[in-house]
This record gives sequence, C-alpha cells and structure tokens, in this order.
Amino acid sequence: MRQVTVIAPEGKGADIAKIAFAAGISGVSISSVRVLKANGSEAINDHVEIETATHLAKAFAEELTSKPFFDREHFTVTLRQPRAIVSSQDVRSLTRPLVEPTMDLFQELWQFNQVTYGFVGRIYLGALLLAFGIIEYQLLFIIAGLLFIPLLPSMLAIGFSIWTRQWRLLGQSCLALSVAIALLMAGGVTVALVTNPPVKFNESNSLLVGICIALVVGVAGGLATADDVGRREMIGLAATAQVAIIPVWFGACFVFGFPAANPSPPGRRAIGLVANIATIAIAALVIYAVLRMRGDSLSVFKKS
Repeated sequence: MRQVTVIAPEGKGADIAKIAFAAGISGVSISSVRVLKANGSEAINDHVEIETATHLAKAFAEELTSKPFFDREHFTVTLRQPRAIVSSQDVRSLTRPLVEPTMDLFQELWQFNQVTYGFVGRIYLGALLLAFGIIEYQLLFIIAGLLFIPLLPSMLAIGFSIWTRQWRLLGQSCLALSVAIALLMAGGVTVALVTNPPVKFNESNSLLVGICIALVVGVAGGLATADDVGRREMIGLAATAQVAIIPVWFGACFVFGFPAANPSPPGRRAIGLVANIATIAIAALVIYAVLRMRGDSLSVFKKS
C-alpha cells in the first residue's frame, strides 16, 4: 500500500488527477497550500494526496514523472508506506504487494550505497569477526561477521542501474562494492597480524556451483526488493557468504602465506569472486526487466 503526495504548481492538480484516474486510482484529494521559501518568496501550490495499492501507486508515479511537464524544480513527489488503509477499495487489490514503484527502489539502493562512516564501520567490524571465524574455523563468528556486511544492495544496484540507465548509481554502487572488498581484505590482514597461522577454513565451491548459487541469490534478491512483503535479510546473508569470504581469506593469506595443499588455488578463487558478483548483478537486471521497472520515470534524476 502507498500514500502518494504531490506538491505541484497552482492549476496542475486537475492534470495530475487525470493521470491518477488513467492509472486505475478511483479518488484523489486536491487542496491549496501556501509554500514559503528560504529566499523570502512564497507561492500557492496544489497539494494532491492519494491512498491506494502499491501497483496503482507505481503506475501513477512513474507516469507522472515521465511526463514532459514534470520538473523537480516545481514538483515534489513523496511516497509513504502506511500500515493500513480503510477505504472503499477491495482489500485484495489494496494489499497487493508487487511491484514497488521504481523510484522507491532507486532511492533505497542509493541509500545503501552511500559510503559513510557507518558503511565503513559495519563492513570493517564485520570483516574482523569474519576473519577470526575463518582463521580459527569458528562457525558462529563467521555467521556473525556475515550479518554485519551489506553487500547485496551494491550488486543489485549494478543490475538495476544498467537496466534503468542510471549511470550515477552504477558508479556509486561500483565504488561502494570496491570499498567494501578493500575493507574485507583489510579485516583479514588485521586479524592475521594478531593471530597465528594457518587459516583453518579453506572450503570453497566449484566455479559452476558458485555461479548457480549466485544466480539463485540474484533472482531472489531482485524479487524481494521489488516486493512490499519480501524478506531480504537471509537473502542478503546468502549473497554475502558468496562474496565476502573470499576477500577476507585473501587478506589473511597475504600475511600467513597461501596454503600449499589448497584444493582451490588463489586464481580460481579470484575468478569465482568476479563470477559470483557478475552473476548476481545480471540476474537482478533480468528480474527488474521482467518486472518492468521503468527507467524513463527516473529521467528527472539525470539532471543533477
């Protein structure tokens, strides 16, 4: 379910209502609001409010933002997710969770891929836990470390940004993923410097098995992020396990040296890391294409 609020220039409310009705929305509230600006100016704007099902809000918002007259300098669109809506709409249609508006997912992926102190701290601390678990083969530490490391949004963002042609998001997600991999290696090096060799955890999947698992993770991740009731936590853990362990293992081995009797040599592990990331991103791209995420509705974000 979605509550959509649009602030538009005076007189545009009727045009916005027509777009809403064409999308299948049965009712629209329009009022006038006085808008004060920091430079001392003020204006009277139309305030349009809609409460409807997720799929109808998606159709409306994407159609509105793709119109030639839509300009972020004069329009504001806000989408909220209420806990409940009591109205004349059929509850089955009202609570249909799939598919989220494209701009919801777009800004969510931007949030997760901002390289902040929190991002760096979570990944580095998670890498320390993961590195200790790998070196000492402590399963609980491995799981605890993986839970702290958010890698899935970066890989999903790569697929999403390519499909919607949001190149700024593509660059940001690649940056975030590169920083994350560097932090994971650093975590492996840090723990190896204060512990004793060898690295006791040397398990790895074959390249084919890894790609198959990554394919499942990418499909599940794409579906979960586009669904109001999707559960992303365990999918994120599976994605992190496919990717995060390898850089941490490399970091520890840079200090201890690579095992002589290693069933999976370093070169094969590196190829597996790249293959897993690419598979998750491509699988997500395909899912977003199938779900018809509209890149043209995000064209207004290309101007900044």
